[in-house]
Amino acid sequence: MSFFKRLLRQPAPIRVPLAATDGPHAPFNPLAERALIAETLLASAARLMTVRRELELVRGVCEAMCGASQHIRLAWTWFGDEKTNVIRPQAYAGVASDYAANTTIERNVLTEQGPAYRTLGGKTPEQFRISSRSPYGPWRQMANDHGVRSVMAVPLKSSFTSMGGLFVIYADHEHYFRDVGESLFTALGELFSSVLTSLAERTALEEAVYHDALTGVLNRHALPIIERRLLRRSTTDPSSFLLMVDVDHFKTVNDTLGHAVGDQVLRNIAMTLRNMLRPDDSVLRWGGEEFLICLPNTRHDDALLVAEKLRRAVTELAGPAPVTASIGVAEVLASHDLAASIDKADQAMLQAKVTGRNRIVYRA
Repeated sequence: MSFFKRLLRQPAPIRVPLAATDGPHAPFNPLAERALIAETLLASAARLMTVRRELELVRGVCEAMCGASQHIRLAWTWFGDEKTNVIRPQAYAGVASDYAANTTIERNVLTEQGPAYRTLGGKTPEQFRISSRSPYGPWRQMANDHGVRSVMAVPLKSSFTSMGGLFVIYADHEHYFRDVGESLFTALGELFSSVLTSLAERTALEEAVYHDALTGVLNRHALPIIERRLLRRSTTDPSSFLLMVDVDHFKTVNDTLGHAVGDQVLRNIAMTLRNMLRPDDSVLRWGGEEFLICLPNTRHDDALLVAEKLRRAVTELAGPAPVTASIGVAEVLASHDLAASIDKADQAMLQAKVTGRNRIVYRA
């Protein structure tokens, strides 16, 4: 049965005056509550389905649900490897959103955190009553700060590898989910499972398309994604730099020691480059033994320091064959295509090789 048919499988709506649902202690009418949430989600379905990113769609559904109900204080979702040791909410909404933003559930730390993990990988939703005397500290906080009295955790299922997830809802009525009915929230769980499975499949596809199979770093196909972080509309925008790194005499390594050794050298270099950079920096395998380093929001002096650190790290790299690297450095040009700056970095690298290798050349 489809998600929208599941929403519609409910008693006829009971209309409640707006004044009756206002305020922090809104009267609780289960049938009216169910009808209000279902109608709100159906009314917003067309808008939500135009959202192109999966987590934004999930967040939009949570926002619509929490916005419709005075009794749902928080809804959050998580999706990932079922065997993970840590859960952090990824999409959330509600007046208690700060709780989700700061929540970390660790499998091996506290047994009171078990309910979420029992549900993770399970087949059926679970409900929990909470109060200011709950053994789990964060639930005591939710009870005291937001009047939460019940929690429902819905497992999210995926047909993609070992991925799974959770959809967790917090309400201020002790028997909220029993009285409103589980089916409304399990239907949302089915929707989220489909949406997040699509996210997992797309992520895996992007991983294969945008990453180099040999070294694990990005490849040329990823450049349009990175380009948005590097481009400068004017000279007043923060500067960014490109480094073109070429392994010196790499053909000799292949010819004398074999391609298996050459492949291992490239893997070692790629890992070294990646580990020495900031999280926002990028490493792309540009050609056979060439790597393009992208340094967004970087000053000139810092770019040269990074280049020197990388050159020295390659020289000192332990492995089956000692190698060095020639590095060309160029600033990303304002109001120009990135290709022009890449060409400048490439020309600088060629100059470094012509003038002796194992050195850095900057081209203005």
